[in-house]
Amino acid sequence: MRATIKDIAEYCKISVGTVDRALNNRSGISEKTKKKILEAAEILNYHPNHTGRSLAKGRTMTIGVVCFDLCNNFFPELIDTIEARAKEKGFFIYLILTHRDFSLEEDGISYLCERQVDGIILFPVGLSQTYINSLKNLGIPIVTIYNRLDESFPFVGVNDRSAMEDAVEHLLNKGYRRISYLTPDIAYQRKQGLNTYTLQQRLTGYQKGMQRFNLKAEVLEAGSLEEKLDYFLEGQKFDEKTALLCLCDSYAVKAIEYLRKRNVCIPEQVGIMGYDNIQALEYIHPRLATIGYSVRQMGQAVIDILFECMDNPEYFREYLLDYTIIDGDSLI
Repeated sequence: MRATIKDIAEYCKISVGTVDRALNNRSGISEKTKKKILEAAEILNYHPNHTGRSLAKGRTMTIGVVCFDLCNNFFPELIDTIEARAKEKGFFIYLILTHRDFSLEEDGISYLCERQVDGIILFPVGLSQTYINSLKNLGIPIVTIYNRLDESFPFVGVNDRSAMEDAVEHLLNKGYRRISYLTPDIAYQRKQGLNTYTLQQRLTGYQKGMQRFNLKAEVLEAGSLEEKLDYFLEGQKFDEKTALLCLCDSYAVKAIEYLRKRNVCIPEQVGIMGYDNIQALEYIHPRLATIGYSVRQMGQAVIDILFECMDNPEYFREYLLDYTIIDGDSLI
């Protein structure tokens, strides 16, 4: 049978109240008595009843994290930071992976509600007003990250539009005049009712940058990755300095691999630039030029904002991280 505070009190021949003070590090007890109680707790293999404590506090001491997937190295690093920060505060996380499927996102939210989590960090796939209203009616603090829902929910992200504009300027300053943009099919995802906020912000930043410098925008969006790159190479004579700006680092790495199969030299014929500065880039050759920001800072910020929301339901904050253009050997 599991040892209780009463068992420790009987073992030490002292009051239950004194044991409670020692186990919860409260004042009003001598160090000698406290040491005696802690040693007894170890001998009796005592473990605190966290469920009881949580009920007393009105909390389950858990939070939910609803994330797309772990395929992009950006996400595991972010989840690791969130989990560590939550643990510092005495909370555990439930991790739900939606694989960018809205029905799985809804199921995950329901699962977390059934377990009465104290808050949710959400990478939204859904976007409809009906869905947004249903989230508001849950009565659970929710902080959105990566994709925005609306102004009712705190948001943590990067100023993606500005970052992509600066990336275009960076490429222009290096002498590139043909700058194409590689992205998923945003129009198709939008037709499916999916949240494309970050995809659209990055695309708009690219387009604004090209417009600002009177350059022709070329968006490689429809079709498979191979089809997009085949279109990019069609009729290419490499008679002007050419670059491929990618939605993210994982796209950039795949582009490098495919272009090499097509006997395209990187960066001599095509310069490549990504976004996110994922940890895996240290193993990629040539070293990828990219846009970097602190994933650790992002993870800490989203947890800290969530805890503010848990303490104050009226709390709202938008947190946009700074970013840095990181040059690399994938550009010349």
